[in-house]
Amino acid sequence: MISLFPAQYISVAPRYYDQHQVFEDKPGAGWMLYLPRVITAQQLPEAQALIPTPSAGKKQKGTIIISTLDEIFSLDNARHIERANQIELRLVDQDLIDTYADMYQSAD
Repeated sequence: MISLFPAQYISVAPRYYDQHQVFEDKPGAGWMLYLPRVITAQQLPEAQALIPTPSAGKKQKGTIIISTLDEIFSLDNARHIERANQIELRLVDQDLIDTYADMYQSAD
């Protein structure tokens, strides 16, 4: 899908997760977040899983970050929200995520 429809990010989260995310000007981690960059476990130890996404030449193009692996992400579970928030904080701390404005500016 990503090779057919290039994206600056793809976020999978329950409705209204945006009310729980840390930053209003950046995508939230939610249950899953795709970013078009290589991210390692050393950079983001809070993630329960990091799935590399290859480009056509088999070189890694991006990463799917999974915050909750063993169950369905729920806004009723404070641990899920806390883990997603920790991922968001780490992404900003490591300068691994852009603001919406920067994403759309670079897409032009």
